[in-house]
Amino acid sequence: MQERMPVLREEKRRPRSSRKLIVFLVLLFISLLAVLFFRSSLSKIAQIEITGNSALTTEEIGQVLGISVGDNFFPFRSASVEARVRQLQAVENVAVSKKFPGLVRVAVEEYPRVAFQINSSGGKDMLLSNGLAIPVNDPGVVVDKPILSGWSDSDPWKAKLTETLRRLSDKTLAEISEIKPSPTKTYEDKIKMYTRSQFEVYTTITYLPDKIQYLDEMIEQVAEKDVSSGVFELLEANTHIPFDMYYTQPQDPAKEADKKSGSASNPTKNDTKDPQKKGN
Repeated sequence: MQERMPVLREEKRRPRSSRKLIVFLVLLFISLLAVLFFRSSLSKIAQIEITGNSALTTEEIGQVLGISVGDNFFPFRSASVEARVRQLQAVENVAVSKKFPGLVRVAVEEYPRVAFQINSSGGKDMLLSNGLAIPVNDPGVVVDKPILSGWSDSDPWKAKLTETLRRLSDKTLAEISEIKPSPTKTYEDKIKMYTRSQFEVYTTITYLPDKIQYLDEMIEQVAEKDVSSGVFELLEANTHIPFDMYYTQPQDPAKEADKKSGSASNPTKNDTKDPQKKGN
């Protein structure tokens, strides 16, 4: 007898309409979840953290961000927020980052504070390295940088000075109490500095970064001779001159005229070696 082949049952095909219904329900479910998510607090900015600012207040920075707590967390671009913050003159750099859920970090890098000045109303301004003056409203701010006095806001050397002071260490800036302009025909950018250790220093803005490194050494040298005051000239040569010689010794007419304009042309004492002598 011949064996019969088993009859294979044909699987019943599900109607296409039922598949479409399943796809539709899945998409509807996803859409409902998306709507619920974007309406929930998880999709909102819950906190804006601003760090690194001292010259600017947190409120001043917050006003230019273009975003606020409660706004949608996803649509805005960090680069756009950074561009708005950089428009603030005190800001040198800024980085904006997001951390889900809801945290926006704004890390601000301001131009460093290098000096102070007394403004026309008698209050204090802090000066940043880019020349920007910001009123000091906090009476508790410590004046740990030089005070610039006698400078005109239109003087281009003032802007150059604040830029140059950035290159000095905090320790050096703390030692200088005041800086005044003292230009001469020879040195247009000559300055007079007062130190907290009772010395006066004449140098130029151009020389300042290279010459200031010798000041501590020169103070130590004169201290070994029980000298605690006088004038240091950090020009083409580095010298120390006692106050009585610098300000009272008779001068020839040409040198005396130069002295009145702020130059020091007196005989020098306690010369120190400077391997980087140069003219201005």
